Amino acid sequence: MSAELSLRQRAMRLRLAGWAVTLICMTLSRSREWFYKWWDRYQAEGASGLRDRSHAPNHSQRVMSDELRQTIVQVRDRLVRRHGPRERYRLAGAPTIRHELECVGYHPLPSLRTIERVLQAAGRTSPGFRTQPQVASSDYPRWAVKRSNQRHQMDLIGPRYLKGSRRQWFFLVYRDVYDQAVYVEFQPKPKMETILAFVVRAWQQVGLPEALQVDNGELFGLTTHPGSISRLIRLALLVGVQLTFIPEGEPWRNGSVEHFNGWLQERLLAIRLHSPSHVRRELAALMATCANEHIHPQLGFQTTQQVRRGLALRKLPYNFNAHRQPLPVAIGRVVFIRRVRPSGRITLLGVKFQLAKRWAHHYVVATLFTRTMTVKIYHQRRLLYQVEFPFIGKRNL
Repeated sequence: MSAELSLRQRAMRLRLAGWAVTLICMTLSRSREWFYKWWDRYQAEGASGLRDRSHAPNHSQRVMSDELRQTIVQVRDRLVRRHGPRERYRLAGAPTIRHELECVGYHPLPSLRTIERVLQAAGRTSPGFRTQPQVASSDYPRWAVKRSNQRHQMDLIGPRYLKGSRRQWFFLVYRDVYDQAVYVEFQPKPKMETILAFVVRAWQQVGLPEALQVDNGELFGLTTHPGSISRLIRLALLVGVQLTFIPEGEPWRNGSVEHFNGWLQERLLAIRLHSPSHVRRELAALMATCANEHIHPQLGFQTTQQVRRGLALRKLPYNFNAHRQPLPVAIGRVVFIRRVRPSGRITLLGVKFQLAKRWAHHYVVATLFTRTMTVKIYHQRRLLYQVEFPFIGKRNL
């Protein structure tokens, strides 16, 4: 991918996230004319509008029959007709079209790229907008995700405003990285109690993951007193979930939920939202459509519901209420992914740790073991340091 295309995509992400146009242009060192050129193309053509237009003649493959070519276009046109909440959140890309062709008996099935070429030649929208990381790094830690409830991601979208009101509202978004199961709520400006109640409901609906990945916001891990442990961390430790914090200032590391956030806002904020109850009805339709109708090529062209059917997933019981009580610091692990600063420093829960300067700009994984309150810092699974964590508070193990 070219650097210029990545820049255009980043501009679209920032605008969808609510950034002012002036701030986007200052951040990316581009003019307002540049921004509106690509914003207008994105609004009119979707993600394909961000790419440079080829002036080469379009040579269609003649091996595809005119009947199949027309069927692809007609299926696309039907899918994009929106008559109600459920239809509004259906996908109309190549995977969904391919699945429908299979259901009506076409064989052999065209590839996804072939379907995309037919749609482009017919002037239809090409595949959906995909977020891209801003920085590539060979030593960024990665975990292979091979099953449901192995790794989840959580994020907030907001503030957003309803028509005629100045009250701040937020979307709370929770997603399974593997099978794309989602749980979304619409709440007033959240407090810690709101986040705890939300994540409990997510664990009751989606299930308990092995690891939950979040950013370093004040409602997730940021603490007012260095060395203290937030109630969200305590809750995760209590139920056996390993909380993982992505690097500071790098929200794209939560790529799965960030991608969903962009899609959600594009669809949901395009309609007039009159009240919180209206938004919540839309979210119920959105979640049902995502679970039962969205086709995922990486899951063997199955839906989320098909993948999860028959699985014995660990979930919180519906009478769980420990989050309403004082939370102890249970035995477990908390993981922090950090990019070492030029000074060799990293920060965990407000506590600064000094590493050798030769690790500057490298990514490390710092794991807090609450049994002993020690931190082990790794680079590519090699142990670099083991230090004591200056915990503030009562452990109550």
